[in-house]
Amino acid sequence: MSIIYIESEKDLEKIIPDTNLVLGLFDGIHIGHYQLISAARYMSKGLLSVISFDRSLKSNDKQVILSLDDKINKFIELGVDNVYIFVCNSKFKEMSYRKFMENILTRFKPIKIFCGPDFRFGYRAQGDIYSLKSYFSDVVILNYVNNYDGTKISSSIIKQYIREGNVEDGNRFLGYNFYLKGTVIKGKQIGKEIGFPTINVKPSYDYIIPKEGVYITKVIIDNKTYYGMTNIGNNPTIDSNNKVTIETYILDFNENVYGKEVTITFYKRLRDEKKFANIDELKQELSKNKEEVIKYFGIY
Repeated sequence: MSIIYIESEKDLEKIIPDTNLVLGLFDGIHIGHYQLISAARYMSKGLLSVISFDRSLKSNDKQVILSLDDKINKFIELGVDNVYIFVCNSKFKEMSYRKFMENILTRFKPIKIFCGPDFRFGYRAQGDIYSLKSYFSDVVILNYVNNYDGTKISSSIIKQYIREGNVEDGNRFLGYNFYLKGTVIKGKQIGKEIGFPTINVKPSYDYIIPKEGVYITKVIIDNKTYYGMTNIGNNPTIDSNNKVTIETYILDFNENVYGKEVTITFYKRLRDEKKFANIDELKQELSKNKEEVIKYFGIY
């Protein structure tokens, strides 16, 4: 599979014509995206290419569900032949939808074009599926599956779930468990003093961050998976600093991993972050949370 970044007009020379095209931002690659790309693969004869973007065209939507590298890896899993990533610089952000069709999409000489019903493109997202249909002869619009209660499955709804701490519904819509990657940095080591040593993680990408609270998680370090519980917040019982941190207590783990990249996968929110009357109350609650992690995963 080829991964081709388009930053300037000169990069358009890298385009491989006579292909089937799937269009979309694909933030998160949720189950609707899986359905769209899988159906396009099934319905296509010849090459299947995806056109996506390195970030959202909306200036107020900078946080992502998946890093760009992980998004590309999911395209690979879905059997896409070529991935074209358009870098959202001012040139492409200010390009009209008509110019995008005339100057860019036509270069692909698309056999078929596939997209979801809400696909928008061009300056201020003025282009839509009707624009595509008016210009290209074979445009296939595939509706995403909906939730059992009729809720539309979309990246924006998944982001809302995660921001609210509802990672279980977010995971259900994604089709996999939400995760973030980051580097282990030095903390104040207060957890170690109370018998619950944690790793502090600085996200390596501008991920959407779940609501403050305690979560059941798994942690991958050096390709090994561990069980854990993750606190997102400012530790009000033992720290007056208002800075939000991501700290994970890993069961049966006592290694120095400073500077290593880890992956934290979120399964369930246990509780809000709260201020306890004293350290002993905090330790009792953490012990209770640990038991909930053990029960959830059925370990020991």
